Amino acid sequence: MLKKRTDILDKNIFYEAAKKYGTPLYFYDLNEIKRRIKLVEDTLKGLNFKIFFAMKANSNPYLLKFIHSYGIGADTVSVNEYKMAQFAGFLPDEIVVNGNGKSMSDISFYARENPLCVNVDSYEEIEKIGSLPMHIALRINPNVDPKTHPHISTGLRENKFGMDFETAKTVIKSLPANLNLVGLHCHIGSQITEIEPFIEAFSSLKSFVREERLDLEFINVGGGWGIDYTDKGEGINLARYENEALQILSSFDLPIYFELGRFIIGSAGYLITEVTEIKSTPHKNFVIVDASMADLIRPALYDAHHEIEFLSGKSEMIADVAGRICESGDVFAHGKKIKAPEIGEIGLIHDVGAYGYSMSSNYNLSTRPAEVAFNGDDLILIRRRENFEDLLRFIEEEQSS
Repeated sequence: MLKKRTDILDKNIFYEAAKKYGTPLYFYDLNEIKRRIKLVEDTLKGLNFKIFFAMKANSNPYLLKFIHSYGIGADTVSVNEYKMAQFAGFLPDEIVVNGNGKSMSDISFYARENPLCVNVDSYEEIEKIGSLPMHIALRINPNVDPKTHPHISTGLRENKFGMDFETAKTVIKSLPANLNLVGLHCHIGSQITEIEPFIEAFSSLKSFVREERLDLEFINVGGGWGIDYTDKGEGINLARYENEALQILSSFDLPIYFELGRFIIGSAGYLITEVTEIKSTPHKNFVIVDASMADLIRPALYDAHHEIEFLSGKSEMIADVAGRICESGDVFAHGKKIKAPEIGEIGLIHDVGAYGYSMSSNYNLSTRPAEVAFNGDDLILIRRRENFEDLLRFIEEEQSS
C-alpha cells in the first residue's frame, strides 16, 4: 500500500509542532518525500528517464533544495517559479518551462536564460517568440479523457492547453531556424488513477513521432500520477503502469521526462489545526477549526477529499468539519465520523503537501500559516507565519499614515 499515514509517525511530534509553532501549521515529512522519490525510481527502472518536480504543487525553497538533492530537475510554469528554482539551486539545464499564455516579457526572459527546454503551447506562441533563439518542445493535446476532475483535465480538445496533431504538423514544417525542436510534451491532466488514459496518450504520441519521422532528443510525458486521498487504495496502480505504460515509453528509444509534483510530495504534508468551537444545531453538528479555505482551498474549489483525524477522544460523533472563513463553502468534510474532540484539541488534515500552501490566500485578511519540515529527528521551521504587518508591506505610505 502506497499510503503514508500517521501510524508510521509518532503522533507526539504533531503536538510538539503545534505547541512550538502554533496552528494552523503545514507539516512535511521529509522521509515520506524520500520514499516517494524511490517509488518513482523503482517503477521506472530500466527506462532512460529524468524526473522534474512540478513546482506549482509546492514551491517552498527548502523542500525544493531537498528534492533537488536527489538529482531531480524543476518543472516551472511562471517566471517567478523559474527564479525560485534558481534560488533553490537548480541550474538552467535542469529546468523545463511550461504554461500557456506566456507574455512577451516572459518569452524574452526565457530566451536570455536558455533553460533545458521551453514547452511551447500554441502556434500563436511560436509567432510571439519571433527571432529569439530557444530550445523548444511542442505541447501536444491528444484529446484523451484522463478521467479526473474537469478542473485538472488538460488533454481534451476543449481544454486550453497544447495543440492538436494537425496543428503540430503545420508548426513543425514552418519552424524558423532560431528554434531548435528538441522534444514533444504531453500532459493530459492531474490526479489520474487509471492507466488507460496514459496508454492512449502515449500510443498516439508514438504514432505521431513515427509518421512524421521526427528526430528528437526526448519525450516529455508530463505527470498526473494520482495519489490515494481516501486511504482505500484508490491511487495509481504502479505495477500496471510499469507493466503496460513503460512498454510504450521504452519503444521511443529516447530519454523520457516526467513532471511529477503531487505524487512526490502530496502525501508528505499535513495541515495541523486546532478545534476552536463545537457547535450543535437541531440538524447537525459542526466542529470548527482554526484552519480554513484560505489555508487549504482544495475541498471548496474541487470538492476534494482529505482525510481528517483528531488525535484524542474516545467517543465518536458525526459532524461537518468547517473553517473560520465567512463562507458557507468553507467546509473540509461533510457528515464525517470522527473522534469527538474537545476545544483546543489538535486535528490533522492529510495529504496536503501538494496544492496546499501553494494555493493559500489572504482571504478575510487571513495570514498564511507557518511551514515546518520533519527529518525523523528534528522539526525545522522552513517558513515563518505571516502577521498583520506583512499584509501592510505593499500599501503605499500615504494610505497607511
